[in-house]
Amino acid sequence: MGTNAPDSVAIETIKGLEERAARVKAFLETRPAKRPLIIEFSGSPKAGKTRCISVLELFLKRNGLKAEVYTERASIAPIKSKGHLNFNVWVSCASLQGMLEALYKDIDVFILDRGVFDALVWNEWLEMTGKITREEARQVDQFFTMKRWTGLVDIIFVLTCDPAVSIQREYADQLTTKRGTIMEEGTLGQFQESIKRTMEKNGSKFKRIVSVDTTGVKTREGVARITDEALTALNGFLDESICVVPTSQVTGLPKAGFMSDPAVVANFVNIVNSAKQFVPRSSAELNPNYLQPIPCAMLRYDQKVLFLKRKKPGHPLHDTYAVWAGGHVCQADDGPDLLINTLERELSEEVFIKEAFELNRTPVGLIRTDEDARASRHIGVLYEVALKSEDVALALNQKEFRETRGSSMSGKLVEINRISEFYDSMGDWSKSIVEHYWPDQGPSAKKERLSLFTEPDSVAE
Repeated sequence: MGTNAPDSVAIETIKGLEERAARVKAFLETRPAKRPLIIEFSGSPKAGKTRCISVLELFLKRNGLKAEVYTERASIAPIKSKGHLNFNVWVSCASLQGMLEALYKDIDVFILDRGVFDALVWNEWLEMTGKITREEARQVDQFFTMKRWTGLVDIIFVLTCDPAVSIQREYADQLTTKRGTIMEEGTLGQFQESIKRTMEKNGSKFKRIVSVDTTGVKTREGVARITDEALTALNGFLDESICVVPTSQVTGLPKAGFMSDPAVVANFVNIVNSAKQFVPRSSAELNPNYLQPIPCAMLRYDQKVLFLKRKKPGHPLHDTYAVWAGGHVCQADDGPDLLINTLERELSEEVFIKEAFELNRTPVGLIRTDEDARASRHIGVLYEVALKSEDVALALNQKEFRETRGSSMSGKLVEINRISEFYDSMGDWSKSIVEHYWPDQGPSAKKERLSLFTEPDSVAE
């Protein structure tokens, strides 16, 4: 980016950014995130990535946010040839490793200089220049576009610059005019084209991509825009938009308990699909005019049911037994099957299973509690899930599913004829499910409370 006049970014702009950062910090103090926001920087050489990252990191830290920059691995790669497949794979996998490790760190923002999107850009360039075959490029592309990876990157800044300007910046303060293998107009032009092709081919697989042409942009102006976008992403990340339906659209729901009438259940699902809105979670939780659908599943194998127990202080279900897994519908789940989309995502995130089950796509009931006003605005939409094999069941039995930030959730398959032993320690939704499916295991069959799970530190993986 170009140089700055001292007043190139108005004081009012900086003050506004700092005020927004303060609000984000306050939000984090009341509702810590499960993982850090992940920002990736990609783009052409000498487009200003390093400078932007440095300024953004300092801004975040000076405003009380815990940020970490994962330095570009290309500078420490033991493989020296940038035009080789081995180099791109090594750098990209090292960056992926850093991103995965960041999920478990006590930080608010993780900034990645060259990540999975950049891996795709270089892969495109290697194929374009004949350094790898089309089949090799396809296989690399297939790996780095796995939803497990692309879904972790919250925002990508793609910085580009006119090749002539890039070269001017490269040699402005150098005592040589000899060109490197990358820093020449033809190669830089190819790289710009590879960015364009990657955006067209894979851009839709990422949550948000912001393109910034820095050719004629002054540094502070460009970084101010990037910081503004980063704060917007962070605010949306912390206070995600969730699905709600207006209470005025819904009639016939129970105030509490389990509703299994197929017509009532189907009608509610139709209302969700037709009247859905997405609003910030903070607004939804406080607004009595909204109901929040919660797709959830009861997981069974043979004559056993999966019990879950969360170990996260502050969570509504902390230290209670649950016979269901599920959660809020996020905007990313939207589509013709948004409840199913949500449920499959939640099963992947909570109990770490994908396609290892048979899901009855027709919900079997609605669940509600009148424990308090906030809880009454959550409507569980229950589905039945059958685990596919004994191997899958065994993997979930007595397992601790460690989440980010040190919290965890334990799982154990429990025989149906033992459910009553744990009834008193269940949450309201789980009690309603038990009373509907196995009334003989409900309140009339209370027994001495037993411990179902070992303590977290001793739970076998």
